[in-house]
Order: sequence, then structure tokens, then C-alpha cells
Amino acid sequence: MKSTILTPSGVIKLEEELTLRTGEKRREITAAIKEAKGHGDLSENAEYDAAKDEEATNNDRIIAVQELLRNSTVVDDESSDEHLGLGGQADIKFLDTDDIVKVRLVSTVETNPDLMNISIESPLGIAIYKKALGEKCTVLAPEGNYEVSIEKIYE
Repeated sequence: MKSTILTPSGVIKLEEELTLRTGEKRREITAAIKEAKGHGDLSENAEYDAAKDEEATNNDRIIAVQELLRNSTVVDDESSDEHLGLGGQADIKFLDTDDIVKVRLVSTVETNPDLMNISIESPLGIAIYKKALGEKCTVLAPEGNYEVSIEKIYE
């Protein structure tokens, strides 16, 4: 399994999810299974089936989060005025359209396109990581390559 890059805040987010899923969420599911069993015949009990499915989904996610935490590299690589690092925010100019978008470079688990939190492992993230202010970068994207430049880096 490939090592996932995480920021310290990404680790905290995963640890909080793990605590929730192994504690409160697991107790809720166990209670739902117990209640559904009380409704009689399990072969035709939709509530029981739904609760068991939720239990399996929760257990799968617990295993996935544990694997992420076990196989991750924690990087505390802040941006400077001159270079964009993990956790840094920058204005990125798309040279084909002249659009400027403010993005934050984050670990995969912190990715949120709605907030323009871009994964360091995405094509754009790979292209702009550790690049200098004013530098032009080629984004190697599946739908076609394009160029961007780093217009401003925020601390």
C-alpha cells in the first residue's frame, strides 16, 4: 500500500472519525440490531438487514481509517512567501482562460472541492506543490494538460 501524505490536522480529523465510529456509532448500530432482533423473524426483517449493512459499512470504514493512519506520512510543510507548501493557500491563474482561483493545498483526506481544498496528490496539487511565486507549472491531467501560474501565496 502506498503511503498517504497527511497534515497534522488531517491526522486529527481521522483520529476523531475513528473515535466516533468505534464508540458512539458502534453503540448506535448495536442498539439498532438488538431492537430489530426483538421484532421477530430475522429472515424477513428489513430493519435487521439495514442495521447489519450499516454495521458492515462502519466496520469497513474503521479498517480503512486505521490503514490510512498506519500507512501515512505526516508532513508539516508550511508555505512561505516564496514557495507553496502543504496547507498553504495561493491564487492560481489558469493560463488558458486567465481565471484566478484561490486554492489551499491539503492532504487527500482533507480534500474538499467546494472549499477549493485541493489534494496534494491531485494533478493540480502535484503541479503546484513546492513551486515558487510567479512560477508557471504544467498540470498533467487525464482530460488534457494545461498550464497555471502561482500569482500570490498566502501564509
